[in-house]
Amino acid sequence: MKFINKLTAQHIARYPNLELRDLYKLLHQSALGASHANATDDVLEKEFNLELDNLCETHVEPAIDPISPDGKIARIHIRSYLAQKYSTENLLSAFIQTTKNHNGSKEKLQKFCNCLKDLSKARQLPFSPEETEAFVTDIESKDYPTLRHSDVFRQEYDPSYRIVHLDFLQLSKFCNS
Repeated sequence: MKFINKLTAQHIARYPNLELRDLYKLLHQSALGASHANATDDVLEKEFNLELDNLCETHVEPAIDPISPDGKIARIHIRSYLAQKYSTENLLSAFIQTTKNHNGSKEKLQKFCNCLKDLSKARQLPFSPEETEAFVTDIESKDYPTLRHSDVFRQEYDPSYRIVHLDFLQLSKFCNS
């Protein structure tokens, strides 16, 4: 629970207008990595390049944002990553490798969601225990689906990142975008 407390506190401080579904998405990515991105390499590359073409300035985030207890799964925030002149080819390659080679655990996600309920009961979250319990119960009944960020989160923070296992990411300082 200590890790989940720290992770959620960091994200609540960085994104004060996030919703429960945004915290759940974070925990889903922490437990399951990029397993939800099950498209072909060509589709993943096309989506990535389209996102690169449409980036605009917004919220400042760390380039590499570890989100798993072992520190190996991270959100790579594209704007900050590019600002540090890292290679987009390396990022895309690491993301694709992550989608194919990292197997997460729904059991871990279930534990993380239980921690979310405990944190809410301890008033460590900006959501009531009842709201959190109802949300987690609904998510459990749907077998822990992948969710998009909330509309508020997307409008306020314009998220642009990829989930990457850091063992696959080569941090060479050559930006080719």
